[in-house]
Order: sequence, then C-alpha cells, then structure tokens
Amino acid sequence: MRALLLPMLLMHLIAGPASAEPTPLVVRVISQGAKFVGTGMDGVHITVRDAGSGKTLAQGLALGGTGDTARIMNGRPRGTPIADDSAAAFRATLDVTEPTLVDVQVHGPVQPAGAAVAASAQHWLIPGAAVLGDGWVIELPGLAVSASASASKSAANNRRRVTAHVSMMCGCPITPGGMWDAARFKVEAWVVGAAVGSAGMGNRRVPLAYAGTTGDFAGDLPSGAAVIVAQDSLTGATGTARIAVPD
Repeated sequence: MRALLLPMLLMHLIAGPASAEPTPLVVRVISQGAKFVGTGMDGVHITVRDAGSGKTLAQGLALGGTGDTARIMNGRPRGTPIADDSAAAFRATLDVTEPTLVDVQVHGPVQPAGAAVAASAQHWLIPGAAVLGDGWVIELPGLAVSASASASKSAANNRRRVTAHVSMMCGCPITPGGMWDAARFKVEAWVVGAAVGSAGMGNRRVPLAYAGTTGDFAGDLPSGAAVIVAQDSLTGATGTARIAVPD
C-alpha cells in the first residue's frame, strides 16, 4: 500500500497549482532628450497589465526627482545604469506564477494640464526575478507647453501679448545657452481659422520669441483661438497648447 501511496502523492504535488512568487518591479519614464519625469510634473500614470488577459496587475504614479544631469546627459557606455536613487520611479511587487508578458502603459505628465501623452512597451515578467539596473525605462515623447494671454491689449497694435511656457516633459528648463538651449526651440502661434494674408494678420503663423525668463516665449496675437506649437530642432520633440485670446 505504501508503495502505491508515494507515487500518488508525488503526482499530486507535481500536478498541483504553482505558488506565486513575489516579483519586484521598477518602471521609470524619461523625457525625450532630457531627464526622468516625476514629482516636479506631479508624476506620470503607470499601468501594468497582463498582455494576455488584459487584467491590471499594478498601477500608480512614477514620483521622485529628475535624476543626475551628468549621468543622464553626458553619455555613458550602453547598458550602464543612468538612474540614481533620487530618480523618479514607480515600484510594485507582483505575485506571478509563470513567465508573463505584460503591457506597461505610461500617460503624463500630470501637469501642466493638456500636456500628457501616452507611451507603452511590452516586457516579460519572470517569477521571482527582480527587474535590475534602471528598471524598465520608457521614453515619453514631446514637450510640455502651457499658454496665457495678458489682461489688456497693447495700445500699439490692439493685440494681446500671449506667453507660452515650454519645458521638457521632465520640467527641465529651457534657457539661452543652457543644457536645453532656447535657440534650438521654434515656438509659433497657429491662429485657427485665419487665412494666410488676411487683414491685420499677414500670416497664419505668428512666431513667439524668447521672453527673457526660463521657458517663456511671447508674441502679440489678435483675439480668437490659437494653437501654440513648440518644436525642438535637436530631438524633434514637439508640444502644443490651445488658447482662446479674448477680445
């Protein structure tokens, strides 16, 4: 009898359900052409889903600092970690029973309003195997742009001064001669519905010039709707913001 029970017990153990293993996960989001996106922009939304079932396994915000500028921007051998302990991250511990393909989706930054874009990637999550180094790093394309109009019109041209604030998605500053040199950024206001050569406009696109303070570009616009478009000539990153210029 004992000779029969032992094989049966072994078969039961082999056929039984696999136990889940705690698996640490780190996800970081890096701005196109710049540093990590985190608390300075109110974070980035992270969602991790089972690619097969669509089940949400973890979600939350990537928070923390932008990281070490020299380590990120000065170039290092491929595979060398660029994140230090201060760099923004989303951390979770997942219980998985088998190698699992997951979708990692990021959406942000949270601020300024309207600047958020989405990016995603797929990775294999292996039970018990921690994600090493920088973690899973996903690049967030674009520029963060917001805009405001002055309270009154200029007596000289009967238009309002519109100021666009432009930064990298991490909030990294755009300044003349800086790491993100203002000279390489082209910022324009596209006046919605204005025909090229219309009276009082001369052109549908109005250039905005660096306004003397970090990340600010300004120009005079007539009343109506406009789209501010910012472009980084070095990386190709772009961003927009809509504004209604009052009468």
